[in-house]
Amino acid sequence: MRIVDLTQHLDNDMPLYPGMPRPSFVDRARVETDGHGMSEWNLMNHIGTHIDAPSHLVIGPTLDDMPLERLVTEAVVLDFSQHARGPLAKKEITPHLDRIQPGNIVLIYSGGSRHWGTEQYWTGWCYPDAEAAQALIERNISAIGFDGPSADPVDTTTFDLHRLWLSSGRLILENMTNLDQLPERTLLVVAPLKVRNANGAPARIFALLS
Repeated sequence: MRIVDLTQHLDNDMPLYPGMPRPSFVDRARVETDGHGMSEWNLMNHIGTHIDAPSHLVIGPTLDDMPLERLVTEAVVLDFSQHARGPLAKKEITPHLDRIQPGNIVLIYSGGSRHWGTEQYWTGWCYPDAEAAQALIERNISAIGFDGPSADPVDTTTFDLHRLWLSSGRLILENMTNLDQLPERTLLVVAPLKVRNANGAPARIFALLS
């Protein structure tokens, strides 16, 4: 079995969604000087590679309500790496729908992660528009994932696509990487922090390839 890590690092200088406060990762004790290692972390829960629960934007389930079967399941990769950056129309998603089974996680591979750490990252990925999202929701998928920063364009003020996904009970995975290393179908593990009543959390996300 080969394991592909789909997770970006968290660190003090990491890229942040516009307006997000900067995290702090500080060593409070070091083995070399204190005989043990201990660190203090301060961060918002929607930075880096992370998962949005419905309660992020709507009245709905929190992340710790999610059955683990929603987080460890087969993923289907849709390759839009040659598509223009921006929204995907329903007609572009429709040819892929027969490959998608209930409970799958759909990953939109657009090559956006190659721009991580640059200004281009905030506009350099693809995401389904409202009609395309509804078509995927009707397949009863578990989650939608992106190698970019959001389910909506970054300049949104209303987060309409987030609300569409989350109000339907879907989960959203953002800021993923290495989707180019995946086959069309793979077993995916999404392992967020287990925080009570969480509306989202950083997650280690990886694929298990046989």
